[in-house]
Amino acid sequence: MARSTLTKRIEFSASHRYFKAEWDEERNRRVFGPCFQEHGHNYLLEVTLGGRVDPVTGMIINLYDLKHIVTDVLTEFDHKHLNFDMPYFERLVPTAENLALVLWRKFRERPETRDIESIRLCEGENLWAELYPPTGPASRDHAEPTEALLTRRYALTVKRNADASHVETWPLSLDVTVRGPIDPVTGRVTDIAALDERVQKQVINHLTGTNVSQHPELSARPVTLPTLAKVLWPRLLDVADARLERLRLTDHHNVTLDYSE
Repeated sequence: MARSTLTKRIEFSASHRYFKAEWDEERNRRVFGPCFQEHGHNYLLEVTLGGRVDPVTGMIINLYDLKHIVTDVLTEFDHKHLNFDMPYFERLVPTAENLALVLWRKFRERPETRDIESIRLCEGENLWAELYPPTGPASRDHAEPTEALLTRRYALTVKRNADASHVETWPLSLDVTVRGPIDPVTGRVTDIAALDERVQKQVINHLTGTNVSQHPELSARPVTLPTLAKVLWPRLLDVADARLERLRLTDHHNVTLDYSE
């Protein structure tokens, strides 16, 4: 029988800071940048469960039960200071990646939600972490993720030739997703500040406000989401200490392209 997935989305709020007690203030500021300061987020959590549809109920899990479980888990975290109120972060930096992993383990403790397909934790609209079970033999028995995906969203506005006589403004959203293990010291997949700097230098500063139809890499082909993504990929391939997983471009018509090589 085919498997299906079911996703529950729910919001909660918490505050935190990126901080290691054994480091002095200068090192914390240098490594963590603005995240060293105390701040809060309205998180959005998406929990996706997999399973077979019950032929009697037509459900993978009772939706009321799922809502109750997710709400019950998040009650422990909602409106808390993660550094000071939560024992999970006495030694761990409460990054999005580490918080997602803690939540993964909490859901795995419950028999109703052991079969997790993914967790997606958003720190606002422009940054989110995702976890998936490891692939390969016996992956369901060893469901602890070994890597995380981290996505950062950027705004980009360029111009392109709409036709032979008209140049149009083309506003875009660019999502850059990287994959890697969660660093046990910093709690991060990658240095977000370094990623921001590379995207700013290689993409935003280079292309914003320009007519991309006139760029050497695009002048001989139609400028579409696929052709633009193909040009952007090598510019971002060496992203700090993580692997580039995916680029997502969305235009002002809400047309979205996912691209990877």
